[in-house]
Amino acid sequence: MLQRIPHLDHFVSLLVLCPFFLLIGSCQPKKQQEPAPNNKNTIVPENPTRNGKLVVALESNSTDYFLYRGEPMGFHLDLLEGFARHAHKELVIIPGENLVQQLKDLREQEVDIVASNLNVSKRRKRMFTFSHPLYQTPQVLVQRKRRYLEDTLAYVETPQQLAGRSVHVIKYSSFEENLRTLNRDIRNAPPIQIIPENRMEEELMLDVDSGYILYTVASANKALHFAKEHPRLDASLAIGPPQAVAWALNKHSDSLLEQVNHWIDSLAGTPTLSYLYHKYYELPLHLTVRSVEAGFRKMDSISDFRRTQQRNFWISEGVLDAEDSSFFQKPVHRIRRPRSTGFVPSRQISPFDKLLQKYSPDIPWDWRLLASLIYQESQFNPQAVSKRGAIGLMQMMPATAKQYKLDLRSSEEAQIRAGVKFIKSIYKALPDSIPEDEQVYFALASYNIGLGHVLDARRLARKYGADPNIWYGNVETYMMLKSNPRYYRDPASRNGYARGREAVEFVREIDERYMHYVNLSE
Repeated sequence: MLQRIPHLDHFVSLLVLCPFFLLIGSCQPKKQQEPAPNNKNTIVPENPTRNGKLVVALESNSTDYFLYRGEPMGFHLDLLEGFARHAHKELVIIPGENLVQQLKDLREQEVDIVASNLNVSKRRKRMFTFSHPLYQTPQVLVQRKRRYLEDTLAYVETPQQLAGRSVHVIKYSSFEENLRTLNRDIRNAPPIQIIPENRMEEELMLDVDSGYILYTVASANKALHFAKEHPRLDASLAIGPPQAVAWALNKHSDSLLEQVNHWIDSLAGTPTLSYLYHKYYELPLHLTVRSVEAGFRKMDSISDFRRTQQRNFWISEGVLDAEDSSFFQKPVHRIRRPRSTGFVPSRQISPFDKLLQKYSPDIPWDWRLLASLIYQESQFNPQAVSKRGAIGLMQMMPATAKQYKLDLRSSEEAQIRAGVKFIKSIYKALPDSIPEDEQVYFALASYNIGLGHVLDARRLARKYGADPNIWYGNVETYMMLKSNPRYYRDPASRNGYARGREAVEFVREIDERYMHYVNLSE
């Protein structure tokens, strides 16, 4: 029977913390997927993951994908990053405009996965295939608490009291599906007036909090978390049984589905999934983001996993074995879409966004790329000082800082202006043969390790048959190899030894963060 569940947040916690559930998702045996007909004309070929790229539609909200002080965070983001490293794929995230568009993109194979906290339902399973469940959660009615209602009779205590009332839900969602089922169960009373909207869960909950609408339906874990930051909201009335939450894939993504399921199953014996669930859904937001303030974001097991993956690619002293060369394949050009990304805790990247927008055209860069560089260097701390004496937002070395008349007393604007001038000087020194869209990678590497070492890597690339004008998969390989005596003693390497691995990772991390900044900023 549908009824109010006391301490619903503890109920949801128990479901996700159970290791047995994490492994199998439910007590029902999984049905074997039926083989496709043996007819070439009826089989849609599986997208070959776009030359090493994993494209995912992900809704931005306060739990799954958001920014905090320049750091991308979120439950599904952390999991997706872990899976992408496991599968040796570049993760590219498309911020979900709305559920309808996300599922349309999945059906048309514009994305490989929809990871926007989807409930597994019978209707959806007819159109898509789903990964093994990540957790289960009930659906709840979100309304204002009685004391915040002008009409206290508007407060609903049982699902049957919704008869004749208007409930706003996401269009084509499992919430809409569940309300229609409830309508069939309500007899001798007016039906619930279901108002489908092409918006997102948190947008509708905000409307309830503001009093624009009276009711919506949401996943219990997200509603309870949201209510901690919006204390006028009540999310204690369950209107449906717990449902599995999983990633959705195209029906023809058999090999990717197998990879995803194998990876999810591998988490069952670790605390990773329950830790991330607790961090993002059970803690208030101000405690969730405390890990950023402490200087770390990932759980140790995920960090260890990342280091293990790096060891497979970065062999000791920067020497690559032949089987590791696939790591240096150039990523496909990033997908950009000017879509609305819904509610997030903040769209501001840093306190210096206006200054970045003012000075970035001088390079010219997208201001968010400049923000990504500054976060990499100083995490937006204008008083930062490194062990080697680099100072300020842009971590200029003492000689360079002196050249631009900078010290720690310089204003943030002066620091940014000087950093942009320095980057501009790097661009002027780059060879004209480097294509315009490649110059940014060479400029970033030069900013980190010095132009001389970058030019060395270009000469080594040319000597050993790689393209000296292409960074990914070419010059970056020989930049990393400049820590190997065979290469840094080569006559083509005029500036000797360099910790090239740091420069290569510097470029990749800034590039990845820039993608998130584009997705999550204004």
